[in-house]
Amino acid sequence: MAIAPSQLVSPVTEKIIVKPSLPTPSPLKYHKLSFIDQSLSHLYIPLVFFYSKQQQEFDQLVANKLQNSLATTLSAYYPYAGRMRDSATIECNDRGIEFLNVRISCPMSEMLNNPHDYAEGNIFTKDLPWKNSFDGSLLVAQLSHFDCGGIAISTCLSHKVGDGGSVASFIYDWAKITRNPNQIARPKFISDTFFPTPNGPLIAPLIDSKLDKCVHKKFHFSASKLQGLRAKIAAEAGIKNPTRAEVVSALLFISATKAASKINNTSFRPSKLINYVDIRPMTTPPLSRNVIGNLLTVTSTTASHDEEMELPRLVREFRKEFEQVYKKDPVQHNSLVLKLLEIMESPYAIDEFDTYYCSNMCKFSGYSIDFGWGKPERVCAPMGPFKNFFILSADQNMDGVEAMVTLEEQHMLAFECDEELLEFASPISSF
Repeated sequence: MAIAPSQLVSPVTEKIIVKPSLPTPSPLKYHKLSFIDQSLSHLYIPLVFFYSKQQQEFDQLVANKLQNSLATTLSAYYPYAGRMRDSATIECNDRGIEFLNVRISCPMSEMLNNPHDYAEGNIFTKDLPWKNSFDGSLLVAQLSHFDCGGIAISTCLSHKVGDGGSVASFIYDWAKITRNPNQIARPKFISDTFFPTPNGPLIAPLIDSKLDKCVHKKFHFSASKLQGLRAKIAAEAGIKNPTRAEVVSALLFISATKAASKINNTSFRPSKLINYVDIRPMTTPPLSRNVIGNLLTVTSTTASHDEEMELPRLVREFRKEFEQVYKKDPVQHNSLVLKLLEIMESPYAIDEFDTYYCSNMCKFSGYSIDFGWGKPERVCAPMGPFKNFFILSADQNMDGVEAMVTLEEQHMLAFECDEELLEFASPISSF
């Protein structure tokens, strides 16, 4: 008989505060948040890594090793160990982060095969992933031990401190230091250097998480199927080497808009896809990947009529929008900043477009994250941060794509049956 999700976590849960191994220098006591940082609610970015049975080390030894390396990593990533002082400042007071060490009463396979029932409240702290506020630390980490001997290492990091690239840098460095304590992390925090607030601190965030009536599904696009599709689109769109992210995001966008029209029993509604873009490689000189903050801009591709929702046309428009971003100074002419300023000026303006969003994390090799126990069996994130959102990541072979899709429940019923989508994508029923 299956155990109810609420009964999986053992009542004997170790919860400790991990503080930086070295005190934060006085000149770094206050970390100023940029305009983009302040515009976001806390939006805790969740990620979990599953590792198969660990025979060589005892449970407590694994926990101690992770806690020690985490303390070392936090000395470099000091804002995460602080607390919000006000809406514009983090006080880097070394109060530390929450680390939970729990035992889950089921084999790891049961968690992987029933992610929607078992994830939150078990491998993630309840009411934390993608949530807008939390009274605790700016980073929460958890080590989960399964009955089979497998483990899961999960993290939730506040979007106030940094974007997905920042999260990737933190996890990479934490894993590196766990493997070899002599390794050194060298992140660079830009604070509000690039995007100062134009008229003082924001009173309230402009972007928050909204997931009412939403569901989350995962789809796999194999490299072999993408290769043929990319070649076909390159010929039809007249562009060179369309990327896997361009092709997959266009296909998801088309299928999602078709699903919306079908469920709403309406003709095509004008729609747009917002792509979040990392500006680190676009600055002069380019920023390294260890620069931490919300270093993002956006591109926007619209379709006013059904006939504009063709794969070659969308991929061509994606490429054109991306090339335009590269031609501009991504700091002085940042489309995300301009959009946020528009929201501030007209907070109740009605958008004539149905809006979809895509975040491309394909360059983050999550399946290469090795804490010393080999590569993960699975890497994933729970539903979020809001409806009509696509998150793209590399698959285990690093050449295909795993797409995490969040839609309204009724829309998902039509989306996951779309024949054009299923010609290239395989649903992933497990985590």
